Amino acid sequence: MAMADELKRLNEAAGREGYWLHRASVPRALAVGQRMSKAGLSRCSLKVRAGRIERIVPAVEHEAAARDIADGLPSLDLDGGLLVCAWVDAHTHLDKGHISPRTGECGGGLLAAIAATQADAAHWTPDDLARRMAFSLRSAYAHGTRAMRTHIDWVSADAPPAWEVAHALQRDWRDRIELQCAALCPPELFAHAGDGERIARAVANRRAVLGAFVYPMAGVEKLVDRVFALAERFDLWLDFHVDEHLQPNVDATRAILAAARRTGMGHRVLCGHCCSLGVVASATADELLAEFASVGATIVSLPFTNLYLQDRQALRAPRMRGLAPLREAHTQGVKLALASDNHRDPFLPFGDLDPLQTLALASYAAHLEQPFERWIQTVTTTPATALGLPWDGVLREGAPADLVLLRARDSMEACSRPQADRRIVRAGRFVETVLPDYRELDAPQRCTSARATHPA
Repeated sequence: MAMADELKRLNEAAGREGYWLHRASVPRALAVGQRMSKAGLSRCSLKVRAGRIERIVPAVEHEAAARDIADGLPSLDLDGGLLVCAWVDAHTHLDKGHISPRTGECGGGLLAAIAATQADAAHWTPDDLARRMAFSLRSAYAHGTRAMRTHIDWVSADAPPAWEVAHALQRDWRDRIELQCAALCPPELFAHAGDGERIARAVANRRAVLGAFVYPMAGVEKLVDRVFALAERFDLWLDFHVDEHLQPNVDATRAILAAARRTGMGHRVLCGHCCSLGVVASATADELLAEFASVGATIVSLPFTNLYLQDRQALRAPRMRGLAPLREAHTQGVKLALASDNHRDPFLPFGDLDPLQTLALASYAAHLEQPFERWIQTVTTTPATALGLPWDGVLREGAPADLVLLRARDSMEACSRPQADRRIVRAGRFVETVLPDYRELDAPQRCTSARATHPA
Protein backbone atom coordinates (compact mmCIF):
# COMPACT_ATOMS: atom_id res chain seq x y z
CA MET A 1 0.00 0.00 0.00
CA ALA A 2 1.33 3.47 -0.90
CA MET A 3 2.28 5.60 2.10
CA ALA A 4 -0.31 8.29 1.25
CA ASP A 5 -3.04 5.65 1.25
CA GLU A 6 -1.68 4.18 4.48
CA LEU A 7 -1.78 7.54 6.25
CA LYS A 8 -5.27 8.18 4.95
CA ARG A 9 -6.38 4.84 6.40
CA LEU A 10 -4.84 5.76 9.77
CA ASN A 11 -6.57 9.14 9.74
CA GLU A 12 -9.91 7.51 9.02
CA ALA A 13 -9.40 5.20 12.00
CA ALA A 14 -8.16 7.98 14.29
CA GLY A 15 -11.59 9.14 15.41
CA ARG A 16 -13.16 5.68 15.62
CA GLU A 17 -11.38 2.54 16.78
CA GLY A 18 -7.93 4.12 16.63
CA TYR A 19 -4.59 2.89 15.30
CA TRP A 20 -1.16 1.76 16.51
CA LEU A 21 2.31 3.23 16.10
CA HIS A 22 4.66 0.27 16.51
CA ARG A 23 8.38 0.07 17.29
CA ALA A 24 8.79 3.73 18.23
CA SER A 25 11.99 4.93 19.92
CA VAL A 26 10.96 7.40 22.62
CA PRO A 27 13.39 9.46 24.76
CA ARG A 28 13.00 8.21 28.33
CA ALA A 29 12.77 11.77 29.65
CA LEU A 30 9.58 12.28 27.64
CA ALA A 31 8.12 8.86 28.31
CA VAL A 32 8.25 9.06 32.08
CA GLY A 33 9.03 12.71 32.81
CA GLN A 34 12.50 12.01 34.16
CA ARG A 35 15.33 14.51 34.30
CA MET A 36 17.74 14.79 31.38
CA SER A 37 20.33 12.83 33.36
CA LYS A 38 18.10 9.80 32.82
CA ALA A 39 19.33 9.42 29.28
CA GLY A 40 18.50 6.92 26.61
CA LEU A 41 15.66 5.68 24.46
CA SER A 42 12.84 3.23 25.11
CA ARG A 43 11.16 1.12 22.45
CA CYS A 44 7.37 1.01 22.67
CA SER A 45 4.07 0.91 20.82
CA LEU A 46 1.41 3.61 21.16
CA LYS A 47 -2.29 3.38 20.47
CA VAL A 48 -3.86 6.62 19.24
CA ARG A 49 -7.60 7.25 19.31
CA ALA A 50 -9.87 10.30 19.46
CA GLY A 51 -6.95 12.72 19.37
CA ARG A 52 -5.11 11.21 22.35
CA ILE A 53 -2.62 8.55 23.31
CA GLU A 54 -4.84 5.77 24.60
CA ARG A 55 -2.21 3.14 25.41
CA ILE A 56 1.56 2.85 25.67
CA VAL A 57 3.00 -0.64 25.62
CA PRO A 58 6.74 -0.81 26.44
CA ALA A 59 8.86 -3.24 24.45
CA VAL A 60 9.52 -5.41 27.50
CA GLU A 61 5.79 -6.11 27.64
CA HIS A 62 5.36 -6.87 23.95
CA GLU A 63 5.24 -10.64 24.42
CA ALA A 64 2.75 -10.48 27.28
CA ALA A 65 0.62 -7.93 25.46
CA ALA A 66 0.85 -9.49 22.02
CA ARG A 67 -2.80 -10.50 22.00
CA ASP A 68 -3.89 -7.00 22.97
CA ILE A 69 -1.76 -5.37 20.30
CA ALA A 70 -2.77 -7.84 17.61
CA ASP A 71 -6.31 -6.45 17.63
CA GLY A 72 -6.66 -5.95 13.90
CA LEU A 73 -6.45 -2.16 14.08
CA PRO A 74 -4.56 -0.21 11.43
CA SER A 75 -0.91 0.34 12.34
CA LEU A 76 2.29 2.01 11.21
CA ASP A 77 5.64 0.38 11.87
CA LEU A 78 8.15 3.10 12.74
CA ASP A 79 11.02 0.61 12.55
CA GLY A 80 12.82 2.16 15.51
CA GLY A 81 12.27 5.75 14.37
CA LEU A 82 12.19 8.51 16.98
CA LEU A 83 8.82 9.63 18.35
CA VAL A 84 8.62 12.84 20.39
CA CYS A 85 5.94 15.29 21.42
CA ALA A 86 5.43 18.28 19.13
CA TRP A 87 7.89 21.11 19.63
CA VAL A 88 7.45 24.20 21.85
CA ASP A 89 9.39 27.27 20.68
CA ALA A 90 9.64 29.61 23.67
CA HIS A 91 11.33 32.67 22.14
CA THR A 92 10.73 34.02 18.62
CA HIS A 93 10.26 37.37 16.86
CA LEU A 94 7.51 37.02 14.28
CA ASP A 95 7.21 40.78 13.77
CA LYS A 96 10.79 40.96 12.42
CA GLY A 97 10.75 37.74 10.40
CA HIS A 98 11.53 37.77 6.66
CA ILE A 99 12.61 41.40 6.38
CA SER A 100 16.13 40.44 5.24
CA PRO A 101 15.21 40.75 1.54
CA ARG A 102 14.59 44.45 2.30
CA THR A 103 17.40 45.12 4.76
CA GLY A 104 20.06 42.81 3.41
CA GLU A 105 22.62 41.26 5.74
CA CYS A 106 23.69 44.12 7.98
CA GLY A 107 27.00 42.38 8.69
CA GLY A 108 27.37 43.99 12.09
CA GLY A 109 26.71 43.02 15.67
CA LEU A 110 23.69 43.49 17.88
CA LEU A 111 23.56 47.30 17.68
CA ALA A 112 23.83 47.27 13.88
CA ALA A 113 20.99 44.75 13.70
CA ILE A 114 18.82 46.92 15.94
CA ALA A 115 19.47 49.97 13.77
CA ALA A 116 18.68 48.10 10.53
CA THR A 117 15.44 46.76 12.01
CA GLN A 118 14.34 50.17 13.26
CA ALA A 119 14.93 51.61 9.79
CA ASP A 120 12.78 48.89 8.21
CA ALA A 121 9.91 49.42 10.68
CA ALA A 122 8.52 52.12 8.38
CA HIS A 123 7.32 49.25 6.15
CA TRP A 124 5.50 47.45 8.97
CA THR A 125 1.92 48.02 7.90
CA PRO A 126 -0.75 45.61 9.15
CA ASP A 127 -0.77 43.89 5.75
CA ASP A 128 3.01 43.53 5.67
CA LEU A 129 3.08 42.18 9.22
CA ALA A 130 0.23 39.73 8.69
CA ARG A 131 1.79 38.40 5.50
CA ARG A 132 5.21 37.78 7.03
CA MET A 133 3.99 36.52 10.39
CA ALA A 134 1.51 34.07 8.87
CA PHE A 135 4.26 32.73 6.61
CA SER A 136 6.40 32.08 9.70
CA LEU A 137 3.58 30.26 11.47
CA ARG A 138 3.01 28.05 8.44
CA SER A 139 6.69 27.13 8.43
CA ALA A 140 6.73 26.38 12.15
CA TYR A 141 3.61 24.22 11.87
CA ALA A 142 5.09 22.21 9.01
CA HIS A 143 8.18 21.54 11.14
CA GLY A 144 5.99 20.21 13.96
CA THR A 145 5.63 23.11 16.42
CA ARG A 146 2.51 23.11 18.60
CA ALA A 147 3.14 26.22 20.70
CA MET A 148 5.22 29.36 20.38
CA ARG A 149 5.88 32.63 22.17
CA THR A 150 6.63 35.66 20.02
CA HIS A 151 8.05 38.91 21.30
CA ILE A 152 6.58 42.08 19.84
CA ASP A 153 8.71 45.24 19.81
CA TRP A 154 6.93 47.85 21.97
CA VAL A 155 8.79 51.17 22.04
CA SER A 156 6.21 53.66 23.38
CA ALA A 157 3.25 53.65 25.73
CA ASP A 158 0.92 52.87 22.81
CA ALA A 159 0.61 49.33 21.49
CA PRO A 160 2.38 48.84 18.13
CA PRO A 161 0.46 47.63 15.03
CA ALA A 162 2.13 44.22 15.32
CA TRP A 163 0.37 43.68 18.67
CA GLU A 164 -3.09 43.61 17.07
CA VAL A 165 -1.86 41.59 14.09
CA ALA A 166 -0.32 39.00 16.40
CA HIS A 167 -3.53 38.57 18.36
CA ALA A 168 -5.57 38.22 15.17
CA LEU A 169 -3.20 35.44 14.12
CA GLN A 170 -3.47 33.96 17.59
CA ARG A 171 -7.21 33.52 17.00
CA ASP A 172 -6.77 32.24 13.45
CA TRP A 173 -4.16 29.67 14.48
CA ARG A 174 -5.57 28.50 17.81
CA ASP A 175 -6.34 25.00 16.45
CA ARG A 176 -2.83 24.56 15.07
CA ILE A 177 -0.32 26.57 17.12
CA GLU A 178 -0.90 28.01 20.56
CA LEU A 179 0.61 31.45 20.07
CA GLN A 180 1.60 33.55 23.05
CA CYS A 181 2.53 37.22 22.71
CA ALA A 182 5.06 39.05 24.85
CA ALA A 183 5.50 42.82 24.86
CA LEU A 184 9.20 43.58 24.40
CA CYS A 185 9.82 46.99 25.95
CA PRO A 186 12.92 49.06 26.68
CA PRO A 187 13.13 49.28 30.49
CA GLU A 188 13.15 53.08 30.31
CA LEU A 189 9.44 52.93 29.44
CA PHE A 190 8.72 51.77 32.96
CA ALA A 191 10.46 54.78 34.49
CA HIS A 192 7.22 56.70 33.95
CA ALA A 193 4.60 55.13 36.20
CA GLY A 194 1.69 56.05 33.93
CA ASP A 195 3.29 54.57 30.81
CA GLY A 196 4.20 51.37 32.62
CA GLU A 197 0.68 50.95 33.95
CA ARG A 198 -0.80 51.59 30.52
CA ILE A 199 1.41 48.92 28.94
CA ALA A 200 0.75 46.38 31.68
CA ARG A 201 -3.00 46.90 31.47
CA ALA A 202 -2.95 46.43 27.68
CA VAL A 203 -0.93 43.24 28.10
CA ALA A 204 -3.30 41.95 30.79
CA ASN A 205 -6.35 42.68 28.63
CA ARG A 206 -4.92 40.30 26.02
CA ARG A 207 -3.85 37.71 28.59
CA ALA A 208 -0.35 38.17 27.23
CA VAL A 209 3.15 38.35 28.71
CA LEU A 210 5.07 41.39 29.95
CA GLY A 211 8.66 41.62 28.76
CA ALA A 212 11.66 43.92 28.66
CA PHE A 213 15.26 43.83 27.51
CA VAL A 214 17.62 44.66 30.34
CA TYR A 215 21.37 45.22 30.23
CA PRO A 216 24.06 47.03 32.23
CA MET A 217 22.61 50.45 32.93
CA ALA A 218 22.20 52.88 35.78
CA GLY A 219 19.25 52.12 38.04
CA VAL A 220 18.56 48.69 36.53
CA GLU A 221 17.42 47.33 39.90
CA LYS A 222 14.68 49.95 40.28
CA LEU A 223 13.44 49.45 36.73
CA VAL A 224 13.31 45.67 37.13
CA ASP A 225 11.47 46.09 40.43
CA ARG A 226 8.85 48.22 38.64
CA VAL A 227 8.33 45.55 36.01
CA PHE A 228 7.81 42.92 38.71
CA ALA A 229 5.46 45.22 40.62
CA LEU A 230 3.32 45.65 37.51
CA ALA A 231 3.35 41.90 36.93
CA GLU A 232 2.16 41.31 40.49
CA ARG A 233 -0.55 43.95 40.21
CA PHE A 234 -1.91 42.69 36.88
CA ASP A 235 -1.19 38.97 37.44
CA LEU A 236 1.23 38.71 34.52
CA TRP A 237 4.01 36.32 33.49
CA LEU A 238 7.40 37.84 32.66
CA ASP A 239 9.87 37.30 29.82
CA PHE A 240 13.20 39.15 29.75
CA HIS A 241 15.96 39.62 27.20
CA VAL A 242 18.79 39.85 29.69
CA ASP A 243 22.52 40.53 29.45
CA GLU A 244 22.78 39.85 25.74
CA HIS A 245 26.41 40.95 25.62
CA LEU A 246 29.91 39.67 26.34
CA GLN A 247 30.88 42.07 29.11
CA PRO A 248 31.65 40.51 32.51
CA ASN A 249 28.66 42.35 33.93
CA VAL A 250 25.63 40.45 35.20
CA ASP A 251 23.89 43.25 37.12
CA ALA A 252 20.68 42.85 35.10
CA THR A 253 20.58 39.11 35.75
CA ARG A 254 21.15 39.71 39.46
CA ALA A 255 18.34 42.28 39.55
CA ILE A 256 15.86 39.87 37.96
CA LEU A 257 16.79 37.00 40.25
CA ALA A 258 16.55 39.22 43.33
CA ALA A 259 13.08 40.40 42.32
CA ALA A 260 12.00 36.84 41.53
CA ARG A 261 13.07 35.69 44.99
CA ARG A 262 11.43 38.62 46.76
CA THR A 263 8.10 38.17 44.94
CA GLY A 264 8.08 34.37 44.69
CA MET A 265 7.37 34.68 40.96
CA GLY A 266 10.34 32.70 39.68
CA HIS A 267 8.22 30.01 38.02
CA ARG A 268 6.65 32.75 35.88
CA VAL A 269 9.99 34.18 34.70
CA LEU A 270 11.89 33.39 31.50
CA CYS A 271 15.32 34.88 30.92
CA GLY A 272 16.45 34.81 27.31
CA HIS A 273 20.08 35.01 26.11
CA CYS A 274 22.09 35.36 29.37
CA CYS A 275 25.23 35.53 27.19
CA SER A 276 27.28 37.26 29.87
CA LEU A 277 27.04 34.17 32.09
CA GLY A 278 29.45 32.55 29.65
CA VAL A 279 32.21 35.11 30.22
CA VAL A 280 32.09 35.95 33.94
CA ALA A 281 34.26 34.15 36.46
CA SER A 282 33.21 30.56 37.07
CA ALA A 283 32.41 31.25 40.71
CA THR A 284 30.08 34.10 39.72
CA ALA A 285 28.36 32.00 37.08
CA ASP A 286 27.92 29.11 39.52
CA GLU A 287 26.45 31.45 42.13
CA LEU A 288 23.87 32.85 39.69
CA LEU A 289 23.00 29.46 38.21
CA ALA A 290 22.33 28.15 41.71
CA GLU A 291 20.01 31.11 42.25
CA PHE A 292 18.19 30.37 38.96
CA ALA A 293 17.60 26.83 40.17
CA SER A 294 16.50 28.00 43.61
CA VAL A 295 13.92 30.56 42.44
CA GLY A 296 12.66 28.33 39.59
CA ALA A 297 13.27 30.75 36.70
CA THR A 298 14.00 29.36 33.23
CA ILE A 299 16.96 30.21 30.99
CA VAL A 300 16.24 30.23 27.26
CA SER A 301 19.38 29.91 25.17
CA LEU A 302 19.25 31.10 21.56
CA PRO A 303 22.17 29.60 19.67
CA PHE A 304 21.31 30.71 16.14
CA THR A 305 21.16 34.43 16.81
CA ASN A 306 23.83 34.65 19.47
CA LEU A 307 26.37 32.62 17.52
CA TYR A 308 25.74 34.91 14.56
CA LEU A 309 25.86 38.24 16.42
CA GLN A 310 28.08 37.92 19.47
CA ASP A 311 31.79 38.72 19.20
CA ARG A 312 31.27 39.87 15.60
CA GLN A 313 34.02 42.21 14.46
CA ALA A 314 35.21 43.28 11.04
CA LEU A 315 38.12 41.29 9.63
CA ARG A 316 38.42 39.02 12.67
CA ALA A 317 37.00 35.60 13.41
CA PRO A 318 34.95 35.29 16.63
CA ARG A 319 36.71 34.10 19.76
CA MET A 320 33.65 33.64 22.03
CA ARG A 321 30.42 31.76 21.41
CA GLY A 322 27.98 34.07 23.14
CA LEU A 323 26.02 31.24 24.77
CA ALA A 324 24.97 30.70 28.36
CA PRO A 325 26.90 27.87 30.08
CA LEU A 326 24.31 25.16 29.45
CA ARG A 327 26.23 22.19 30.78
CA GLU A 328 26.96 23.93 34.08
CA ALA A 329 23.36 25.14 34.29
CA HIS A 330 22.12 21.60 33.81
CA THR A 331 24.43 20.34 36.53
CA GLN A 332 22.98 22.98 38.87
CA GLY A 333 19.41 21.88 38.09
CA VAL A 334 18.42 25.03 36.18
CA LYS A 335 15.37 24.83 33.92
CA LEU A 336 16.75 25.13 30.38
CA ALA A 337 15.08 25.73 27.04
CA LEU A 338 16.39 26.27 23.52
CA ALA A 339 14.49 28.42 21.03
CA SER A 340 14.64 29.77 17.47
CA ASP A 341 14.77 33.52 18.21
CA ASN A 342 15.21 35.50 14.97
CA HIS A 343 14.74 34.29 11.41
CA ARG A 344 15.59 36.03 8.14
CA ASP A 345 16.06 39.47 9.66
CA PRO A 346 19.08 41.68 10.44
CA PHE A 347 19.75 39.74 13.65
CA LEU A 348 19.94 36.46 11.72
CA PRO A 349 19.52 36.32 7.92
CA PHE A 350 18.86 32.57 8.08
CA GLY A 351 16.60 30.29 10.10
CA ASP A 352 13.20 28.69 9.56
CA LEU A 353 11.69 28.24 13.05
CA ASP A 354 12.60 24.56 13.27
CA PRO A 355 13.33 23.55 16.89
CA LEU A 356 15.00 20.37 15.67
CA GLN A 357 17.60 22.50 13.87
CA THR A 358 18.02 24.58 17.02
CA LEU A 359 18.64 21.46 19.11
CA ALA A 360 21.15 20.14 16.58
CA LEU A 361 23.04 23.46 16.42
CA ALA A 362 23.19 23.72 20.20
CA SER A 363 24.59 20.21 20.38
CA TYR A 364 27.51 21.29 18.15
CA ALA A 365 28.11 24.70 19.70
CA ALA A 366 27.59 23.90 23.38
CA HIS A 367 28.82 20.30 23.34
CA LEU A 368 25.48 18.75 24.28
CA GLU A 369 26.09 15.05 23.78
CA GLN A 370 23.18 12.89 22.61
CA PRO A 371 20.69 15.73 22.14
CA PHE A 372 17.62 13.49 21.75
CA GLU A 373 18.58 11.10 24.52
CA ARG A 374 19.75 13.76 27.01
CA TRP A 375 18.53 17.23 25.98
CA ILE A 376 15.20 16.72 24.21
CA GLN A 377 13.35 18.43 27.08
CA THR A 378 14.86 21.79 26.06
CA VAL A 379 12.53 21.99 23.03
CA THR A 380 9.56 20.07 24.45
CA THR A 381 8.62 19.69 28.11
CA THR A 382 10.67 22.46 29.75
CA PRO A 383 9.40 25.28 27.51
CA ALA A 384 5.89 23.81 27.73
CA THR A 385 6.00 24.18 31.51
CA ALA A 386 7.69 27.58 31.35
CA LEU A 387 4.93 28.88 29.05
CA GLY A 388 2.24 27.44 31.33
CA LEU A 389 0.76 25.21 28.63
CA PRO A 390 -2.05 22.82 29.53
CA TRP A 391 0.05 19.80 28.44
CA ASP A 392 3.64 19.47 29.62
CA GLY A 393 4.58 17.27 26.66
CA VAL A 394 5.17 14.07 28.60
CA LEU A 395 4.01 11.06 26.57
CA ARG A 396 1.57 9.39 28.93
CA GLU A 397 -1.73 7.60 28.43
CA GLY A 398 -4.45 10.21 28.00
CA ALA A 399 -2.05 12.88 26.69
CA PRO A 400 -2.76 14.69 23.41
CA ALA A 401 -1.50 12.86 20.33
CA ASP A 402 0.51 15.85 19.04
CA LEU A 403 3.65 14.15 17.82
CA VAL A 404 6.70 14.37 15.58
CA LEU A 405 7.86 11.10 13.99
CA LEU A 406 11.34 10.77 12.49
CA ARG A 407 12.92 8.07 10.37
CA ALA A 408 16.11 8.71 12.32
CA ARG A 409 16.60 6.22 15.13
CA ASP A 410 18.92 8.19 17.43
CA SER A 411 20.73 11.50 17.78
CA MET A 412 23.52 10.55 15.42
CA GLU A 413 21.05 10.00 12.60
CA ALA A 414 18.68 12.83 13.55
CA CYS A 415 21.41 15.48 13.67
CA SER A 416 23.30 14.30 10.59
CA ARG A 417 20.52 15.00 8.07
CA PRO A 418 17.78 17.67 7.85
CA GLN A 419 14.92 15.20 8.62
CA ALA A 420 12.84 16.64 5.81
CA ASP A 421 10.82 13.42 5.73
CA ARG A 422 9.48 13.81 9.28
CA ARG A 423 5.79 13.10 9.84
CA ILE A 424 3.59 15.36 11.94
CA VAL A 425 0.61 14.10 13.95
CA ARG A 426 -1.81 16.63 15.41
CA ALA A 427 -4.82 15.57 17.49
CA GLY A 428 -4.10 12.04 16.33
CA ARG A 429 -4.22 12.84 12.61
CA PHE A 430 -1.30 12.91 10.19
CA VAL A 431 -0.98 16.31 8.54
CA GLU A 432 0.75 17.35 5.36
CA THR A 433 4.06 19.10 5.96
CA VAL A 434 4.61 21.21 2.87
CA LEU A 435 6.74 24.23 3.68
CA PRO A 436 5.57 27.51 2.11
CA ASP A 437 7.63 28.81 -0.80
CA TYR A 438 9.64 31.99 -0.10
CA ARG A 439 8.45 33.31 -3.47
CA GLU A 440 5.06 33.86 -1.87
CA LEU A 441 6.59 36.72 0.10
CA ASP A 442 7.41 38.46 -3.19
CA ALA A 443 3.69 38.80 -3.97
CA PRO A 444 1.64 39.74 -0.89
CA GLN A 445 -1.73 38.98 -2.47
CA ARG A 446 -0.79 35.36 -3.00
CA CYS A 447 -0.25 34.33 0.61
CA THR A 448 -2.44 36.37 2.95
CA SER A 449 -4.91 33.52 3.46
CA ALA A 450 -3.05 30.45 2.19
CA ARG A 451 -2.67 27.40 4.38
CA ALA A 452 0.24 25.16 3.54
CA THR A 453 -0.75 22.32 5.82
CA HIS A 454 -3.97 20.42 6.28
CA PRO A 455 -5.09 16.93 7.28
CA ALA A 456 -3.73 14.37 4.86
